Amino acid sequence: MVARDLLAWIVVGTAAVTAACADRTPVAEPTQASSIAPNARPLPPFDPPTPHAEAMNTEFYRGSKAEEAAEFASFAKQINEIQLDQTSSRGQQVQRGFHAKAHGCVTGWFQLFPDRDPRTRFGVFADGAGPWPVWIRFSNGVGWRTDDDSLDARGMAVKLMGVSGARLDEEQQTQDFLMTNAPTPVGRDAVEFMKFAHANSTSQLRSMLFMSAHLHTAGPALLGTNPIESTVATQYWSGGAFHLGAHQAIKFTAKPCSFDHARAPLGSGDDRLRADLIAAANDGFCFNFYVQFQSDPYRTPIEDASHEWSEADAPLVPVGKIVVPPQHIDDPRRDELCTSFSFSPWHGIVAHQPMGHINRARRFVYASSRAYRKGGHEPHDFEGFAPQSP
Repeated sequence: MVARDLLAWIVVGTAAVTAACADRTPVAEPTQASSIAPNARPLPPFDPPTPHAEAMNTEFYRGSKAEEAAEFASFAKQINEIQLDQTSSRGQQVQRGFHAKAHGCVTGWFQLFPDRDPRTRFGVFADGAGPWPVWIRFSNGVGWRTDDDSLDARGMAVKLMGVSGARLDEEQQTQDFLMTNAPTPVGRDAVEFMKFAHANSTSQLRSMLFMSAHLHTAGPALLGTNPIESTVATQYWSGGAFHLGAHQAIKFTAKPCSFDHARAPLGSGDDRLRADLIAAANDGFCFNFYVQFQSDPYRTPIEDASHEWSEADAPLVPVGKIVVPPQHIDDPRRDELCTSFSFSPWHGIVAHQPMGHINRARRFVYASSRAYRKGGHEPHDFEGFAPQSP
């Protein structure tokens, strides 16, 4: 009852905000967009910020670039403290700060649709690109191993291999697309998210108290953490915004190719999602991949990651299909690889540069988490687990 009342309160508040912004005019597409090179480097956020100067693709530093850098350095230390606390208190080894438990890793192909929208043809979606070989990791959201019936976010992390171009971070030949099963992350920015991470690592009660104090910015994501039936019958979203080329802002989402054949849960308990993923991989499955283009800085903002980009304001534009051919994934060596992999929104090329405060912070937080757990193996091929050719 309480959760339903909170959700109703959020819906009413969201409707009021939408009505207040009804007179806003969508920003026109940048001029000369057709002349932008597929892998051109985006401009950095403005420093110092210009108050009330929101426009297409605009990012704002919180205070200044230097102040943000100091803030992010403190977050990098905080995540290690959280990693230690949330595992040692549960008798576990130090693991990822988030998404510690993998249900499994599968291999497959990212195939681009030949008739995709011209606006999408940048970066790894450019003309002549693909099909891309991929590793995909499905996971629970918290930074410790927990049973699959717990309230939690679920993740789908896709790593394209053999990607060339000007790089954003330490991996040299990959492009990562990270998604969870909620349209928005917890919190409008990294400050709120790190406060939530502290609360959630301590107890579920503190997590709920955090939600009650941040209904607008954390409530929608946290109210969507009910157990799921299957990792392969679930939609996943990017949460934050990203560049698509030097001139466009997008979010992305992956939807199962068919919801008509959603898998039935195989039992309950600690590892039921892994059991289901093993069964699904034996048959093979696929996801369709879409992007949403920013249409308006108010309805589709960048810096407020908690504001969902609705499909009414930012329609889904199909880009390609992620195909997972039939394969056997219940293998200890594959599981070891799955543990060693590192995923980050900053693993990739400049054409897909992450945008917004919460994404800028993830660059430092994820790197610190990776180093602290001593992970970070970068795959350059299928490591002996090659799937059928597309």
